[in-house]
Amino acid sequence: MKDFGPGFPEWTELGQDGGLDPLGMQRPIEAIYQSLLPGISTITLRFRYYSFFVWILEVYAREKGDTDPVAFRAFQRRCETLFALIAARGSTELGVAGIDWAQKQLANVPNNPATFIDFSVGADPETDVGQRYLRNKGGAFGGIYATQMFEMGLITLGDDRNPIAVCTNRALPLAEAFAAEIGELGTVFMGCVSAGTVTLGELDRMAPMQPSEILAGSAEHRLLVQVLLGRLSPATASDKLRRSTALMLLQLIDATKEVPRPEAVKWEWFGAGHHAAEPVPASGDVRSMWALYQACDLMRLAYENILDLALDILQEAELRRMPLGEVVAELVGLVDVPDDMTWLRYSASLLEGLEPAMAARLADERMVEARATGDRSTRMKSVVALVAALTERAEAFGDLLDSALNAPDHFQSLRTEVRFLRARGPENARTVLDALVRERVLKRHLWVASRKFRNQKAYTFLIEPEEGMLRYRDRFRVSPSSPRLDQAMRFLRDVKLIDDAGLTDFGRAELMSNEVF
Repeated sequence: MKDFGPGFPEWTELGQDGGLDPLGMQRPIEAIYQSLLPGISTITLRFRYYSFFVWILEVYAREKGDTDPVAFRAFQRRCETLFALIAARGSTELGVAGIDWAQKQLANVPNNPATFIDFSVGADPETDVGQRYLRNKGGAFGGIYATQMFEMGLITLGDDRNPIAVCTNRALPLAEAFAAEIGELGTVFMGCVSAGTVTLGELDRMAPMQPSEILAGSAEHRLLVQVLLGRLSPATASDKLRRSTALMLLQLIDATKEVPRPEAVKWEWFGAGHHAAEPVPASGDVRSMWALYQACDLMRLAYENILDLALDILQEAELRRMPLGEVVAELVGLVDVPDDMTWLRYSASLLEGLEPAMAARLADERMVEARATGDRSTRMKSVVALVAALTERAEAFGDLLDSALNAPDHFQSLRTEVRFLRARGPENARTVLDALVRERVLKRHLWVASRKFRNQKAYTFLIEPEEGMLRYRDRFRVSPSSPRLDQAMRFLRDVKLIDDAGLTDFGRAELMSNEVF
């Protein structure tokens, strides 16, 4: 697992100054899923960019070799802008950087093969923001793909000696394969890049360069599959983790005969799905990590639902203010907690005889439905049932709970909350629930917001302390995290391993020939 860092400010430094992580529980969750799909992010949307970028890096190194970052950026941005125009011509490709800009350019010119489009201004990082194909001066490579390609071992990032990214040895065959696949179109492309102009006829001619036009069975296709599935030699730890996750996806798609939604995937790997299958060889640890990710995210959602309910109460209060104790009492009062029962006995009763994973899924579904209908009592009861189920489910993680979430206690996570609740098992259930709401949610938010304000100058208070009262200030959106599964399945689709019907012949062959590392 990645190091969480020694101090609090690092994990709040997420750019979330709008209160999107009001309890500071996201960082441990992100650290888990980032380690399980290295080289893929929520904004890396098309996999052919990985072969396209190593190709343009090689062309630049061979034909220009200028280590001035300004010169490289001008070249890179022109390449990206032209790529966007190619993708926008004909049947528009999704997930291409600058596609909206490109569509506007094409819509404003006559549909004639001889029509010229000057894209030099749109590619210029110094031009007016409204005219750029992308606002970010680093472009798609610098702003999106470079760090992920580095994670996959395809490039080295710039340094003081040479600030320009360079292909690694494992990337060179992919660059060569892309060049061979597009053939003379590479010369046409680079000629247009130099000129800063392109005709519609040339765009049509370069259509085979579009992201969806990877030729099945080609050298480029074969190498992209090897990169995505971590089959390049020597395989790194990141390769093995990504490979296990990808093979687990292929296995699940094979079992369901469809491409499932990410939420369904998360429940399957958590142990509350409907398509049990034998684990992919060497994927046991990865499967456990995905289950741990889901448990952590569900605990965060449970706590954020409590905070959201508190905001409901405060928003309706006179002058939108109430004492902390009254807010806590109203929230606890939404739950039927017997006065004479310990937390240990009470939480066990909430599982309704179900396995912890299934109990957690049922509680989550009830919680989501109650939030949609505005049923506060059912929602709060479901939150408590979810917390109880997750505490029980955590038993199955054993040492993984501590090793994967080994960080100072101010990193609030499933680990810290399970420890909090287990330590109070013999105590009165109502007292424990009061402490959870008061200390682990409401005061926790005030602490996180104050630290963000002090360290980042970001004002993220949703409730504000004022003369012994809590005052409503703002709302936030409660939603599951996005652990890159959508993007992973998009990449599997790009390299022809899956389609709308499920596994392709290529995907089935890959699954059947799975090798144990």
